[in-house]
Order: sequence, then structure tokens, then C-alpha cells
Amino acid sequence: MPGFESLAVGMKRYIELEKGRSTSVDIVVPELDERASEEPLVRLGKNHIGGHDCVVLTSGPGVCKMLVQLFFLLGQLVGRRAARITLVTGYLPLCRSDKDEGGMEFALSQHVIHLIESAAYHQLDRIISVDLHAPQAVMAASRPGVLTEVSLARRLLVHTLQIARRFDEPICLLFPDDSAAKRFEWAVTKYCALNSLDLPSVHGIKRRKNSQRSKLLGLAGDLDCLKGATVIGLDDEIATGGSNINTAKAVKENFGATRYIAAAIHGVLCAEAPNTILLPNSPIDYVVVGSTIPPENRKKLAPLEETGRFVAVPWVDDLAHIIYYNHWDMSVREGR
Repeated sequence: MPGFESLAVGMKRYIELEKGRSTSVDIVVPELDERASEEPLVRLGKNHIGGHDCVVLTSGPGVCKMLVQLFFLLGQLVGRRAARITLVTGYLPLCRSDKDEGGMEFALSQHVIHLIESAAYHQLDRIISVDLHAPQAVMAASRPGVLTEVSLARRLLVHTLQIARRFDEPICLLFPDDSAAKRFEWAVTKYCALNSLDLPSVHGIKRRKNSQRSKLLGLAGDLDCLKGATVIGLDDEIATGGSNINTAKAVKENFGATRYIAAAIHGVLCAEAPNTILLPNSPIDYVVVGSTIPPENRKKLAPLEETGRFVAVPWVDDLAHIIYYNHWDMSVREGR
């Protein structure tokens, strides 16, 4: 989809140079617009569509315009007789809506998956997404195997540790809740084993009121390791930044941490998050995120990027690996 061109170019280069089976990749950018009547418009010709495996590159969060364009594009691919349709959405749309929130809101993650499948007339082969907000979202799909989760936890961890080592200070990992600890456990274990390390960690006790509000009640674990340390807060996403700011402030003021790096696989960074992190009194020193939501063309992030305190970890190699392996019906998780 528009906005993912540079990612597609890098992915094409990787796949076509991949050792093994020869695999050619064409890149087509559909024209997604509105008619004079403001009705949605999709233009996409037959070239490279009919009889071919088609992979749609997109990502959340699922704003209304993006979802409508996706639904119409999937219908266009069906109409152009695509052989197999795969949707790769780094950040699954509506993935935070995995729980009912009181009497006014239903969980909608299952609903959006059904809408995506319906838009493709149930000819969608697979939805591939990265580190779902809730693992149970895989079970929200209408049929087995349609939703596949892959992880970028290890890549994010390695890149963030490289940044943290610049300061020549002790490093302590912080997991805001049990969910984050479980998500990163395998990545930390593998990294420590390969590098003969034992990284200390602390675990947060967090209570979430809803998808927008949460509160850190306390910390447990190697609390003595926080003093004078560069603390890396590891989570699946950073949205408004409120939880990260409160945690960073707590570890600095109450436990003597020197600096705080907020690391998240998905850099949603919505609302006023970029501006809040930029404030002179912000306790967050660095933000490191995956590129599942491409940072380019996001004007709100430009001031933060200019400070050098924002790093987006590229995932083009991972994406190319995923698409290559999926095309040849091999496990997309292999080697990742």
C-alpha cells in the first residue's frame, strides 16, 4: 500500500538475492483515492496480479481510511484473479481492542479479522503480523492458520543493547508487566546464552484500567541493580507514552537509575507522545522502536528524530525472510 514503497524495494532486493530457489518479485503500488463524490477509489491493473501470489504490505493502527482502502484493495485482488493473497500487517489493526472495556465497548480484534477475510471473499491465504498485543488474538481468527504471529523481540533487544553500551554503565532490563516479561523471555535467554551474559532485570506490577490508562503499582526483582544503571524498558508497544514516562520517572527518582531507554516493538506514538517525550523534563532519554509502523512520512515524529533520541530498527530482512518462506510454504518462524 502507499507509504510502504521503500520497504518493498529493500525486500525485493533481499528475496531475489536469497540463496536457494529463484524468486522474482514485482512491486505494484495501487492508486487509492477518492472520487469527486468522496467515495473510495482503487485503481490496480491486471499486470502481475492474475495467477500470481500477491502480498499486500500494510500496517496498523487501523484508522478508518486505512481499513476502508484495505478492504477495497483486497476485493480488487480477488477480481483480478490473484492466485494467492497474503496480508502482511506489521501492527495488526485494532489489536489493542482485545478485551471488552465496560458496558460501552466490545473487543473488536476478532471483528476486524472477519472483515478482512470477508473483503477478500474468504480467498485470503494468510494474515501475518508481528508480536500481537495479546497472544489470544490468534484464536480470534475464523479458521486455523489464517493469522500467523512472528516476533521481532530479539532484533529489538540486540539493537537496544548496542545503544545502551555506549554509556559504559551497568544495564538493567525492565519489564512493565508479566506479559512483557513472557514476550521477551526467549529473546533475552537466547542473547545471554550466545554472549555468556547474565542481565539483571526487574518486573513491574501494572494494572491496566483500559486500553488508554494503566498504573505502575511497584517493581520486583533485582532492584539494587537499578542504581546508576541504564534501564531498558521492554514492551510490545508504546502508544501515548504515559506508562513509559511514569516508569522512567520512578526508576530515576526512587531507585537512582541514570538513564531510561523506552524500547518497544511497535512505535504507535500517538496523540501527544512525541511532544511529551521531547519536553526538557522528560525522564525518557531514548526511544527505540521497530519499524512495523513505518516512521517515514510521519511528520509528528520528525522533531523527535532530529534530536537523535529516536531510533527505528529496520525489519526489511525479517520481512523478506517471512515473505520468501511463506511463498515456498516453509515455516515463516524458521531462523527468527
